[in-house]
Amino acid sequence: MSRSHRIFFSILAVITILACNVPGGVTPTSPPDFVATITAQAALLVQPPQDGQPSPQPGINSATPELVTQVVFTETPAPTATIALTATPSVTTLTVSADTNCRSGPSKDYDYLGALLINQSAEVVGKNTITGYWIIKNPERGGNCWLWGKYATVTGDTSKLQEFSIPPTPTPTAPEAPKGLTAHKICFFNGVTYDLAGSISWNDGPNEAGYNVYLNGGMFTVLPANATTSPIPNMVLVPGGSIKMSVEAFNSGGKSGKKTVEIVCP
Repeated sequence: MSRSHRIFFSILAVITILACNVPGGVTPTSPPDFVATITAQAALLVQPPQDGQPSPQPGINSATPELVTQVVFTETPAPTATIALTATPSVTTLTVSADTNCRSGPSKDYDYLGALLINQSAEVVGKNTITGYWIIKNPERGGNCWLWGKYATVTGDTSKLQEFSIPPTPTPTAPEAPKGLTAHKICFFNGVTYDLAGSISWNDGPNEAGYNVYLNGGMFTVLPANATTSPIPNMVLVPGGSIKMSVEAFNSGGKSGKKTVEIVCP
């Protein structure tokens, strides 16, 4: 006898005993349901399993659990704009307290390229520490030039400026002749003759080492570079009389041509 049949007959015996113990005259309130329930459960136990299906175990829920997928929505953070900060490049500049020539190198032996005047400002692009010159952007024309630092006031960071090497000394050439020679005479008539006084002036040239001033063809005086004026010697002239004064520039390369002005009283 199989296990299922033994269980079935055991349950049937229990039902019979319980039915016999019911008191007479008392109508049971739920015997049909009780008996039917037990009978149904016993029938399930003896029912052979179908092919490929395991026998159900009492008290175990054989239903396949349902897979629950939980979808979680997360908020994607909005992209944050990144502000790139760039340093503003600083520019080193200079001014001068006196008009200063700007040349192709650190001395008067180099060609004149321009000048920086008082109240003007120029950008500094380099330096030569040994000579004390600054290399600036030429304020009068394109390119760079060397400016003596004696009268210069520099503004900005000079530590990162390029250190320039001294260029070869150029072969000297004679300077240009002075331009704009003009006489500023004073003629005082004393009734017979004229007392002459005053001065002459000219424009400074680019590469002179000095000026020679002549009176009536003879040497009168020698003036340094950048000079632009000379006195007229005090003289007595007869009416209609005159003198001539000439100016020439010079340097190690030679002398310029002379420029002459005639001074007449009255």
